[in-house]
Amino acid sequence: MVASKPSASRYYRPELDVVRFLAFLLVFLHHTLPQGDDPRIVHSIGKLAPFLGAFHTACGFGLSLFFTLSAFLICELLLREREATGTVAVKQFYIRRVLRIWPLYYFALGIGVAIAFFSGDYPTVVLQMGWFAVFLGAWFSALHGWILNPVSPLWSISVEEQFYLFAPWIVKHLNRKSLYWFCALLILVANAWLFYFGYASVNGHRIANDTRIWADTFVQFEGFAAGILLCLILHGRLPKFAFWQRGIFFAGCGASWMVACYGLHSRFIDVAENPGSWPLIGGYALGALGSILLLLAFLGANPKFLPGWAVYFGRISFGLYVYHQFALDAAYHLLGHGAQVSIKVRILRVGLSFGLTILMAAISYRYFETPFLKMKKKHSVIESQPLAATSSV
Repeated sequence: MVASKPSASRYYRPELDVVRFLAFLLVFLHHTLPQGDDPRIVHSIGKLAPFLGAFHTACGFGLSLFFTLSAFLICELLLREREATGTVAVKQFYIRRVLRIWPLYYFALGIGVAIAFFSGDYPTVVLQMGWFAVFLGAWFSALHGWILNPVSPLWSISVEEQFYLFAPWIVKHLNRKSLYWFCALLILVANAWLFYFGYASVNGHRIANDTRIWADTFVQFEGFAAGILLCLILHGRLPKFAFWQRGIFFAGCGASWMVACYGLHSRFIDVAENPGSWPLIGGYALGALGSILLLLAFLGANPKFLPGWAVYFGRISFGLYVYHQFALDAAYHLLGHGAQVSIKVRILRVGLSFGLTILMAAISYRYFETPFLKMKKKHSVIESQPLAATSSV
């Protein structure tokens, strides 16, 4: 692998915007594709239904990709800041994160409260969203299950925020060797947690369903560790791969996630029982590996080969993620949601919700998020935005 080192004063990679969009698209497919146990699907494709179910489940690793990409970028930017200035401005880091995350996040929570009020679920759902308001949505979801409100997918934002609690401090105070050990500690904790869940469940203690494990902050920290490790290994350089090599990485990502879901049932959505400790450990490790492989498939790619629309969708990907469940619920309300809905209506519903998601995210980005992003830019130490537009990094 031949590598090149970009400018130390800025780090904007448009190919990572494409990865952001792919991560969102995978999450969107996970929330819209039918599961493998859908009777209509089983009747239509027979023995292929488990493969479709595994693909549906594997798309959920798009969230792991978000976490791995976030950790990679945060670590890269903070290390560059430390090399340029001798330290990490922790206060500035938190100001940047607040300006990027909080306005849209709390705006979405406000919409969720309004929906709960008009649907008659006001007391219960608002109490649940109190956990989200203090960035404990992941813990609520892990302990009590998903809430019945379009803000439910935003539990993952609380995992991000918990990562931010220690991210600037470790880069400020640990050298590269110590950062490797820190990543090893995160992976050890994640896998110890997975081992406990698997062992306890198969021995009669029904403490861990898929939601309990997937929404657990400690489990998801393995994806963050993967992103930091990739950053450390590349050491600020961009990999130079041939197109066929990138294709192998891309295929390897898909294979890793499918083995995790079809072979190991690590996300046991379509099966009744917890698969046990070792399939959980192996499956989540493959989830992190797939995220790294997908990043390598794009990182360092020639920008002129990137579709402009995909780069743009990546820039508004935070809004796409935040609004997509609102759009899905609106499409369900307009076109129906039930076992009797025809295949054509289901396809129309997916198309409508996807288009509505893009529309909402584009308007939000242009008129609501951009003023905050301009303020965020003033607190940047290492430039991480495109030269003529505002990035979502």
